[in-house]
Order: sequence, then C-alpha cells, then structure tokens
Amino acid sequence: MPHSDRLCFLRDVEGFRSPTEFIEGIYYDVEQILSKRERARLAVWGLLEKLGGTEIGHLKLPQVKPHWKNLLAALFHDIFTDEARPVIFFWDELPLFLYNVKEATGEQDAMELLDALRAIRQKYGSLRMVFTGSVGIHQVIGSLRKHGYANDPTNDMLTIEVPPLDRDDGSYLAGLLLAGENITVPDDTDGVNRAISEAAGHIPYYIHCLVSRIRSTGGHVDRDGVTRYLRDLIADPNDPAHFQYYQSRLITYYGTLEAKLALYALDALASCGQPVAFPDLLNLVKHKTPDAEDELFRQVLQVLMKDHYLFRNLNGTYSFRYSIVQSWWAYTRG
Repeated sequence: MPHSDRLCFLRDVEGFRSPTEFIEGIYYDVEQILSKRERARLAVWGLLEKLGGTEIGHLKLPQVKPHWKNLLAALFHDIFTDEARPVIFFWDELPLFLYNVKEATGEQDAMELLDALRAIRQKYGSLRMVFTGSVGIHQVIGSLRKHGYANDPTNDMLTIEVPPLDRDDGSYLAGLLLAGENITVPDDTDGVNRAISEAAGHIPYYIHCLVSRIRSTGGHVDRDGVTRYLRDLIADPNDPAHFQYYQSRLITYYGTLEAKLALYALDALASCGQPVAFPDLLNLVKHKTPDAEDELFRQVLQVLMKDHYLFRNLNGTYSFRYSIVQSWWAYTRG
C-alpha cells in the first residue's frame, strides 16, 4: 500500500509452507512498485533467468529451493533501489508460518529464514518488519534451539505486548456493540457495559463474543444477566469463543514433557482459585507426575507467562492472567 512518505505492506502469512511461497507473497505485495522500473534492472528477475525460473502469471519460483536466500536478498535489493522512503512490512501470524516451514521443509529452512530476515534488516536502515501472531515467536525459536539453533534472530527487534483495553474503553466498546446489535438494556446501561467488559477481561475479542452470545440467545440483558451469558458461553460445547485453543496450542508448540507440566500447573491454579507460591504449585504438580524437576518447571512457568496464561504477582505467587480463561479452564478441566 503506497503512501506519500512511507511504504507499508500488510499480509497474513499463515498459509505459506515454504520460504519460496513467502518470497512470492512479498513479490506480489511490492509488484506495483517494481513494475515502474525496467525489468532488466531488477536483480530478482536476472537471478531467476540464471536459475531457469519461468513466469506463470506474475511470478513463479520453480525448482529453486536451494537458492531462495539469494532470491530474497535480490528482491529486497530491488525494493530499496531508488527508494528513499521507509518501508514497513506487517506480517501477521509469522510465528505460525515459521512453524509451518519447520514442519513442511525442515528446521534448517526455518533457522535460515530467521537469519536471512535479520541480515536484511541490518542491511537496510529504513526497513522495518512487524511480526504479529496468536503464537509467540519465542515458541518457534525455542523449538529450533532443540535442533541446534544458537542464534537470537530477533535481538534487534522490540517486543511489544498488546494488552487488554482499560476499563473505560472496554465499557465503551461493549456499549457500542450492544447498540449496534439493538440489544435491549432495561436500565443501568453503564453498569451493564462495565459488567460485560469485566466479564470478558476487557479483551476486545471476548467482548465481541459475549455480546454476540447475548444477541443470539436473548437479545436483552441486565447487569445480573451478564454472568449467566458468560457461563453459557464458557459451557457451550461448540466453543464459539475458541477457548479450546488455549489447551491445544500447548500440545502443539510445547515439548511433550513441558506440555504435561504446563497442563498440570494450569489445572492446579484453576482448582485453587487463588494465587499460589512456586513451592506450593510445584508440590501440587509433583502429585500428578514425578517429572516435575524444579528448574524445568520454572522454565515452563516462564513460558506460560510469555504466552499470557499466567501472571507473577509482586509477592512471587502465580495466577491466571485473565479471569475468563481461568473460568473456562476450571469448567473444562476442573
């Protein structure tokens, strides 16, 4: 998307399974910019011709898997030739894309892609890359380290957490959604708005889910009814809010032992219903499995905090970060 003083490109990369598919996606995004230049001057097309690449539609990268790093470098060379404006790539679900690469073409490709992107950022000072996703990139990097990956490919990047809304903004969003869905609120409108936001942990996605639940099953709500709709949303076997992802991603992205320890830790915290100190939490988990070694368990808790399951309070105790997730976890695995 060209802009007067910068170039910004947004793409969901979740569906890509290889570095070459990723490069094709980048090319499609910047094609409008590159098309203004003579094709003979573009390094990426010169390299493709040498490699025997053929054009089908806009771009095709056949049988060039061993050369994808050169193609990626050539493409960014072309992007920044005669381009003085800052260039920003927003890549949504990039951690999941890296996981797909690891599963489809091997850990080595995922490692080399991370290193290649870092090298490109280092080369072009006006380049910015924004990685977003429902899975933290630390999960993918941690998995790669088990296969010998020693680099830190994001140490030149700033990690920014997107928190829930504050109470007033969450209430405002709830009010807009209720009005937009023509949901009847008999009285205490402000109180209902606050109750919905608080029940959803002030998380926009869950505010939307809860209001949708109210619209589809009643069409009216008072302050006391918010809790009932929340219980219905949590208990729905169709899982319209996709809470199950909190459990399934542990099995997918954590190691076998780490996933087991994480599940037992979350089970214990959900059952206790109050913050728990590390020694007590470790003992509770040891009752479930003898594999709960102290240092490994600390590492698991650290990752659970990074993944927004847990929060460590100032007094050192652990608790669920979001009450809505704790409520679902207690109901589902209680």
